Amino acid sequence: MKKQKLTLQQQLERRKYKAPNGFYNWFYHLIMADISLSKHNAEIIYEDDIRKEKGPAFILWNHLSRLDHAYISKTTYPIRYSMVAAYNEFFRSHLAKVFKMMHILPKKNFCVDVSGIKAMLSIIRQGGMVSLAPEGMATVTGYNERILPGIGSLLKKCKVPVYFFKFQGQSLAAPVYSPYYRGGGKTVVTVYKLFDSEQLKNLSVEEIEEKIQEKVSNNDCEWQREHRFKWDTKGKGCEKMHEVCYKCPDCGKELTMLGEGDDITCSACGFKIHLNDYLEFEPNRTPALYNPKHLADWSLWERSLIIKEVCENPEFSFKQHVKIGNIPTDHTVKSKILSSEIVGEGEMTLDHEGIHFEGVRNGEPYRFDLSYKTYIRLVENINTRYFCLYINEEYFDFVPDEPVTVKMDFIVQEMHRLHFNVWKPVKEHEYLYENYKSSAE
Repeated sequence: MKKQKLTLQQQLERRKYKAPNGFYNWFYHLIMADISLSKHNAEIIYEDDIRKEKGPAFILWNHLSRLDHAYISKTTYPIRYSMVAAYNEFFRSHLAKVFKMMHILPKKNFCVDVSGIKAMLSIIRQGGMVSLAPEGMATVTGYNERILPGIGSLLKKCKVPVYFFKFQGQSLAAPVYSPYYRGGGKTVVTVYKLFDSEQLKNLSVEEIEEKIQEKVSNNDCEWQREHRFKWDTKGKGCEKMHEVCYKCPDCGKELTMLGEGDDITCSACGFKIHLNDYLEFEPNRTPALYNPKHLADWSLWERSLIIKEVCENPEFSFKQHVKIGNIPTDHTVKSKILSSEIVGEGEMTLDHEGIHFEGVRNGEPYRFDLSYKTYIRLVENINTRYFCLYINEEYFDFVPDEPVTVKMDFIVQEMHRLHFNVWKPVKEHEYLYENYKSSAE
């Protein structure tokens, strides 16, 4: 009887992991850390030197950009550590071989993933180091969010030293919403030993997670505002910024902003903001509704309006036509934009009852209804033009017709906080909720 060929997903499920080969580790460090980061004025500050750590350990960091892996390589070299990456990335053709060669560990975003946890534990048992971001994804707004619950339990179970890499400036060098990098400026990594084995033994899970959250909290835009580092935007400083800053601060219309070059402009009223070399906003006039200082400030204003609308309107509903994609089982994906191939389309609705979809998939009718109890936010993996979710452990990409991914993400987050509030806002943003009480309380 002919042996059945395993799917790519089954092959990944059976993969065994170990520390990467020494030569591969050196070459990776040369290309990504020494060469790539030379453009971004990177500084490493060792409050505690992780390079002196000899046994197993965890490396945590506040996730700011698609360049974070290069900074970790630069900070840890010559340590051969094992990095955790999003599960979907393993099926992209330009990454699949590199991920296998470097023994990158897969983890499904924002859901329980037994295989991912087993992969991490296997490295720790071998005496290796595991690097992961406790937020689960890079910031799209310039400020870091609440960490995901569960990381404290994992660390307490393993009882090995935990180091924290505090990143600052990386989201300015490589914004998630833009395909372009900025040069010059300043990026910093500060290394702390956050816990030793004895501390993990004595602290509760809640205390561990609170200490991690304290380190994660960061606002790159305010950091830049304070220090005023000079950046080379290469004439692309505002490209795609409208996918985050989607509401005009002057006329209030949505989806009328367009980020091109170093300007973001409203097509409805002509309001324009120029981004200078210090990443400061220079508006062509004082806006009528809100005067944002920077991208993070603009997105917080938008979030505040979503909170108000969700909390005050029991009939709230947002609809968008989307295409849906799945990861193939027999070949990797060549697209640089998606981790999947389009298999259907339909209407997605966000309301107080949950996340709903009705349409077609692989030529057949398809629908789902998801609860905010489980789905606390949408995931922007590669850019801000589309988002992903895991449904019954299967990966789905969703591509909206309009650039509304960030707005839809805000809606899902605030619906979860209104009705369940397990994934709470960070302390710095609690003021946004002062006039609204969660129904979960």
